[in-house]
Amino acid sequence: MGKHFGELATIRGIVYYRLSPHELNPLAGLISRGLPNVLPRTTATILYWLPPFILGYAWYASVEHAFLQSKRKNPKDYLNEVDPNPPPPPLPEEKKCEPKKKKK
Repeated sequence: MGKHFGELATIRGIVYYRLSPHELNPLAGLISRGLPNVLPRTTATILYWLPPFILGYAWYASVEHAFLQSKRKNPKDYLNEVDPNPPPPPLPEEKKCEPKKKKK
């Protein structure tokens, strides 16, 4: 039929206005309007996101602590354990030869 995917149907009565992405400035107003607006927006929404964040972190930390505690070995299980690889016996000391004393 010779049409591309986006041109399969025609809609009448709707007008689309578009700007080219090459004509837009992505950093427009960043310093003049964006940065001064950070503090008021943060203070306005902090009561919504900070308490769940703190509770979630506390919950995560307590679960991680409980998990690490459950993975630890009980020291009482190893009180009477014998080392399967004892250290080798010490080498016998060599006898030193002392020179004979001359008789006078």
